[in-house]
Amino acid sequence: MRGGFIEAVEVAYFRDDLPEPQIENDTDVKIKIHNCGICGSEVHAYHGLHPFRIPPLVSGHELAGEVVEVGKAVRKVKVGDRVTAEPQYGCGECWYCRHGLYNVCPSKHVLGSGGWSGALGEYIVTPENTVIHLADALSYEEGALIEPVANGMYAVRNSDITEETVITVIGCGPIGIGDYLCARLYHPKKIIMADVADFNLCKAREFGAEITVNSGKESLYDRVMDETDGVGSDLTFLAFGNEPVLQQAAEITRRGGQMIQHALMVDGIGFPYRVHQQHELDFKAYNMYTREDFELICKALEEGKMDLSHFVTQRYPIEKFKEAIEMADKRPEPVLKVMMEF
Repeated sequence: MRGGFIEAVEVAYFRDDLPEPQIENDTDVKIKIHNCGICGSEVHAYHGLHPFRIPPLVSGHELAGEVVEVGKAVRKVKVGDRVTAEPQYGCGECWYCRHGLYNVCPSKHVLGSGGWSGALGEYIVTPENTVIHLADALSYEEGALIEPVANGMYAVRNSDITEETVITVIGCGPIGIGDYLCARLYHPKKIIMADVADFNLCKAREFGAEITVNSGKESLYDRVMDETDGVGSDLTFLAFGNEPVLQQAAEITRRGGQMIQHALMVDGIGFPYRVHQQHELDFKAYNMYTREDFELICKALEEGKMDLSHFVTQRYPIEKFKEAIEMADKRPEPVLKVMMEF
């Protein structure tokens, strides 16, 4: 099997002799991968910094492809179907799984880790209940972008957004752009996009953002207060996070408002407890997504309510995996999403 292989810390390359995953359970589906995006988690794995993507491994979880084989108990998927897949599944037995919270199952399986060969390989095998059909009008590349955008959909749909809501998104990388695209479906009053990189802000504007702020060059606090008549943002999404950003987010969020984290943050950083308590802020964190988020994005794409055409900034054939992971890591040119093609 062809694929991108992370052998050890900072050792990654293409192989054409990887073991090909095989159907083992009656409910398994085998997918031939056409496209797979490189996520920041792959870069963390490349540097030996990811908690569960540990080399040697075939990683990758932002995927789209074609079904090539199904187990004998599979009923909703057939050979030839164009699909993506939710790259996780719970144990199915614990309290969380029984209450629909399989995305926080303590024994959750995640594609591209723990022995589950990922989508940077030519084939994956996944349970039928993770597979989502793609509309004929959607490309495989669009299908592979559904996963990163789904992080935003999960956070957005679990937030209270009305036509009077003002949203600020801090961080205009893939997660922040996903926040913007999904929040826009709920028709909020304003969405303020903030970043310190002009390239990321330019990409946000390509997607339609009307209010962008380079918070390294101007005061985000002043701009948010100007846009909200001194009240502050109703919802502040943390698509990037460190101690200064947490402080900034608390200060720009209105009293009684909500800060929402789904950026990965390291343990031990300071939290703005004083402002958080005095302003009666709600702090909520979200972990990945559920199947509903994939389905909502598929529907929005099919109906023309979402456009992902500006997302991919670099494309590589899988044979150039070494160059691709180095691009995603060292970024010698501006990057939003690196996409692998099979």
